[in-house]
Amino acid sequence: MHLNKYSEVVERLENEEFEQVELGAEVYQQLLAIYLYQNKLADAKLLWMRVPANLKDDKELIQLNLLNIALQNNNYADFFKHVKYEWSERVKSPVEDLLNKQREELFKLMGSAYVSIYQHNLLELSLMSEDELKRVCAALNWTEELDGDRVILKPKVQEAPPTRGNDDQLLKLTEFVTFLEN
Repeated sequence: MHLNKYSEVVERLENEEFEQVELGAEVYQQLLAIYLYQNKLADAKLLWMRVPANLKDDKELIQLNLLNIALQNNNYADFFKHVKYEWSERVKSPVEDLLNKQREELFKLMGSAYVSIYQHNLLELSLMSEDELKRVCAALNWTEELDGDRVILKPKVQEAPPTRGNDDQLLKLTEFVTFLEN
């Protein structure tokens, strides 16, 4: 899945918005969902501001705006809470793609930031079922350990990137500063 997946749809919807005076909530829903998937959070916020007041009562638009707010605040818990909604067919595909992308990002972040995490904490954060979480963890080569009756998940240890380049740059910088001081 890459970001150009919905580019033609976005172009068509943006043209509709510019050309027509009154649009239905459907156009705004689709455009907002795709902006969120493409991580164009500023565009999504500006679109919300352009939505006519009479359409801001639309439940799906409100839900999409809550997703935008959660993404802007980097609040995974709120994002996963608000994404659990019966989406219409118009926005179902981009929202599912967004959900998958956010879950990938969450696990990448957890894998690099934590040495271990309790399974119940990750379940609570990601709002996944235990079976889904086990499949994802197995695919990422995470290991499980027991701490009494609680399960601890341990991400695969990532190798530290080589720092030789930084050391070389620091040495050159030191030599240059020494040269300037003499």
